[in-house]
Amino acid sequence: MNKYLTDLAYTVLGTFVLTLAALAAAAEPFDVLTFKWGTALTVAGSAATLTLLHGVAARFQGDPDRARFTSTRR
Repeated sequence: MNKYLTDLAYTVLGTFVLTLAALAAAAEPFDVLTFKWGTALTVAGSAATLTLLHGVAARFQGDPDRARFTSTRR
């Protein structure tokens, strides 16, 4: 269970950070003061929530120690 939670947290946090970074990179030119942080955090939070739901659903399908639908077992 500990490996699963670590994998799930890593995946959800990674999705949040990468989505936020992508939105910031898409803003030309990027300015901290004029960037629409509320919108960007909402989009990044929504992506992280979908990743969390995906990871919870994957708990019952693939490898129980991973938050993914794919299995490492052969």
